[in-house]
Parts: sequence; C-alpha cells; structure tokens
Amino acid sequence: MAKVCIDCQKEVAGGRAVRVKEDRIILMLRAVKRALKISKENELYVCGDCIEIHEKRRKSFEKTMLIFAVVAALIIVLMFFTVVLSGRFELWAILSGILIIVLLALFSIIFKYVPATEGAEAVLVPGEPAEKPETKPKRKKQAGKKKGGK
Repeated sequence: MAKVCIDCQKEVAGGRAVRVKEDRIILMLRAVKRALKISKENELYVCGDCIEIHEKRRKSFEKTMLIFAVVAALIIVLMFFTVVLSGRFELWAILSGILIIVLLALFSIIFKYVPATEGAEAVLVPGEPAEKPETKPKRKKQAGKKKGGK
C-alpha cells in the first residue's frame, strides 16, 4: 500500500503530510473501484507542499455544500406551499422535487468534493519511499562482429 498525496499524486512516505479522513464518500469510491477491480488501495494524505491549496479547496467545498443546503430547503418549502395552496396532493410534484434535490447533491459532491484531513499540521509519515525498479543498461552492439561466425 502506497502513501500518496491526494492533490499532487506524489508519494509522501518519509516526508511530512496530513492524513485524509476516510469518510463515507471515500469508502463508497473505494467500494466502486474494488467492484471494477481498479482499486490501488493507497493510503491518502495531503503533503506539506499542498496543505494550503487543499485547505482553500476544502473551504470552497464547504461553502458550496452550505449553498446547496439552502437551495434544497427552499425547494422543499416551495413544494410544501404549492401542495398546501393548490389543495391537492401531487405525488409527481413531490417526486420531481426530491429528484432535483438528489441531482443537485450528486453534482455538488461529484464536481466539488474535497475530503477533510485529520489534522491541521503536517507530521512525519513513517515508511520508506518506494524505490523505482532498476533497469539494466542496454548493451551497445559492436560494429562489424557477427554472432557465432568466423
């Protein structure tokens, strides 16, 4: 299992980083990736170089979710008032309102999601960085000699 920065995709083992919280969304993404057999099972961190950028992106995500909550509440209130004022219970109106709320939630999570971190300061991540496999140097062909010949 590699220890990888979620922002820059670099390995953080042996360096300073903050661990990412394993929330429901990350667990769901891992489950989908396991089902598709593309999961790398990396431990997620935010490296020391990316912490400030990550915090700004997280605050933007939280603001987006707050705006979504207000919009969803307005939709629910409007649905309630239309049902009360019309005097009829319209199942399709309620289902379409719920569908709109679900779609708004999915889009805001899919396009703006930034996971929370377990702390504010970077700490030393235990472990050694993974070594790249050594490649054998290629031999140069000697000019004018044939294999097995005289």
